[in-house]
Amino acid sequence: MDLSFYLFSGHLDDDEEILEIAHRHFFILFKASFKVFFFGIFLPICFFLLFPKMLLIWLIWVVIGCFGMLYHFVDWYFDAWLLTTTGVVDVEKNGLFSRNSTRVEYHMIEGVSYEIDGVLPTIFNYGDITIDKMGTSTSVILSDAANPKKIERKVMKYQEEFVSEKSVKDHNALKNMLADMIAYHVQNKKISKRKN
Repeated sequence: MDLSFYLFSGHLDDDEEILEIAHRHFFILFKASFKVFFFGIFLPICFFLLFPKMLLIWLIWVVIGCFGMLYHFVDWYFDAWLLTTTGVVDVEKNGLFSRNSTRVEYHMIEGVSYEIDGVLPTIFNYGDITIDKMGTSTSVILSDAANPKKIERKVMKYQEEFVSEKSVKDHNALKNMLADMIAYHVQNKKISKRKN
């Protein structure tokens, strides 16, 4: 088991495994945390070089900046899709103590699409990927996903494998049920003939 299983295990059902985790692009983390890095870490280090006697103030400032960077990293890391053996789990982190998830089983996926819109998304290959749920007008969206075409293909591949495996299991269960019914019927016919 890897670390991601333990970090996301609260979103998984029993006997469900994570096949892959789709995160937002790393560039989004960079954009979100650049100001915190500049004002919370880089600037106090520069001030320390100019005014080394105020070390305690600069050190406290850097520690606060490091916590800000950690906050942005955790927010980025836990805003992801978990591609599991049974479906896709959309995990969203909202602040330090709020996390929610939406589950879409593979057999409930009506369609998967992605959109790359703009110069930076085209250069860095990130965009929005959308899963449409069957029978509802709701969609699950991972904004600014890294390599959305690859994620779309993997979701479709895992969906195909799941549906195929489910079809085989259902076929075998139906075959066993019919065999049991025939055996029961034959057994009852033999008993009724003996009584006559």
